[in-house]
Amino acid sequence: MPNYYNRTNPSDLRDLAQSLIDTWEESNNPKLQEWIIAPPKPSPNAIWDNGQWVIPPLPTYTAEQWLTKEGYGATQLVTLLDLYATLTEAGKTSPKLNTVKAWTNAILGEYVQNSQPKEDWGTAPFTFNETVVEAYQELGIKILD
Repeated sequence: MPNYYNRTNPSDLRDLAQSLIDTWEESNNPKLQEWIIAPPKPSPNAIWDNGQWVIPPLPTYTAEQWLTKEGYGATQLVTLLDLYATLTEAGKTSPKLNTVKAWTNAILGEYVQNSQPKEDWGTAPFTFNETVVEAYQELGIKILD
């Protein structure tokens, strides 16, 4: 069914069955003049606003908001720094921790060049839990089940 909007109230958008439109046309019903076919919806996130489709802007995040959204807030980052120092002191390494560190460094590098919020700063390569578990295993620390 095509979308129609009301000429006198453009915020009123409805799916009107073609059979209804045909009936109005055949009977010269004045309601037909009240409804205008709406343009196709330009994108899935578009919203109807007073006679037109409006595409809202995509959400944007600061680097700090993005890290938190990805599961790496301030507390988690401090924990990883501590684990990194402990691993280094023990002469050990954690591939997942190194990868997450490179990811956070890349975000920091982007932020230093342009601190404006962005839609996407890059997906975390591993979850915080995965990273900590591997680091603990490298250190020989048993994790409770």
